Amino acid sequence: DWEYYTPELLAERLAEGDIVVLEFTAEWCLNCKLLENTVLHSRAVVELFDDPSVTPMKIDLTGNNAAGNALLAEVGGLRIPLLIVLGPDGKEIFRGDFYTVDQVVRAVNGL
Repeated sequence: DWEYYTPELLAERLAEGDIVVLEFTAEWCLNCKLLENTVLHSRAVVELFDDPSVTPMKIDLTGNNAAGNALLAEVGGLRIPLLIVLGPDGKEIFRGDFYTVDQVVRAVNGL
C-alpha cells in the first residue's frame, strides 16, 4: 500500500525510523507506468514493501502538485520517472530513473 506524499508524512515516517521509497510519477508518464508494472508491482518488491519498517511513498505529479514539484526540485530531479530510497536517517541510498527489481531490493535490504 503506497502512501501519498506530504512533507509532514515524509518527516513523520523518517522520524519513526522507516526506510522511505519515493516514487515520482504521473498518469501521463509511460515510462513510469512501465516501471510500476514490471518492477514496483513485482512479487519481490511487493513483499519487501510489506515490511512495516518500509514506507513506499508516491509523489504523483499528474496535476498541479505544488508540494510534489517542490520536493522533485529539492532532490535535484529533472525528470520522471524517478525513484529514491532514503535510509532511516533521511540520507539517500539509491536514486534511479530506470531501475530493476534487484536494484530496489538491494537498496532497501542493504541497510
